[in-house]
Amino acid sequence: MSDLNFGECIGCGLCILGCPAYEETGFDLLTARGRNKALQSGLAAAEMVEPIWACTLCGYCDAICPTHVHNVEIVLDLRRQLSGTVGTTAPVSRPLVLGCTIRERAPHLIPSIVEFLRRIGRPAGPIDEGCCGSLDVEAGRAMPSRAKAGVVADPICLEQYDAEFLGMLAMQHLDLFELPMPFYYFAPHRIVNREHAIAYPLYDALRRRFGCDMNFELNRLARSKSAGSVQGLSGRDARDIPAAVARLLQHSRAERIITCSPADYLAFREYSGRETRFITECLR
Repeated sequence: MSDLNFGECIGCGLCILGCPAYEETGFDLLTARGRNKALQSGLAAAEMVEPIWACTLCGYCDAICPTHVHNVEIVLDLRRQLSGTVGTTAPVSRPLVLGCTIRERAPHLIPSIVEFLRRIGRPAGPIDEGCCGSLDVEAGRAMPSRAKAGVVADPICLEQYDAEFLGMLAMQHLDLFELPMPFYYFAPHRIVNREHAIAYPLYDALRRRFGCDMNFELNRLARSKSAGSVQGLSGRDARDIPAAVARLLQHSRAERIITCSPADYLAFREYSGRETRFITECLR
């Protein structure tokens, strides 16, 4: 695959600055640089299981890499090598894709999401009932199968759909929301790191308008806290989300947290000890 360009890694270490696996463990081996150097040395996937599963696919390393190494694609390919699967998923085109996290763990968010889309003239259509396949792609059990959709409500679904993200649409319609200050807005790292040229100005406009605390800085793009991934949510390979949440909030005295990422919403609600709202819950 042409995307597996780990040989272009020069070992500069910029990817370490915002890597959640490194912040949690301090182990260089678990970073993009560590994986790429291991691959350059001839190691096979079976010899680097922990570095492969330590990645949360936040995309920071792709965004910051000066030689444009495709680190996320490399990790996904290595996971498929471990699982021995190369199958594809084929979701059909849908106007709104909620994602498994919302449908299974936060269905109470659905009415406000549908109402927001109605107000901006984006009909939601039938509520998505099936799995979009993005969780299987992230876990390395399937190949991405890009399909068309109108809006996706979970950033994980961008692995599967060419669509607009709900949170980005919200940033373009701020007058529809009541955002009581002071608050901490957590921008999903998958979005900012994947499309920083588009996302960064939108979220920066939010920060300048409301003076809210946020999770990205000029030198790090979006700081991850590891929740917005399969491994971050639960199971044997779950990250230390409580510690990551505490690390992000240690300098913020904001009374409430607002986000547009379902996994981040669940993590902050459970571990922050502060009022936590999904963005569409803030509709006026």
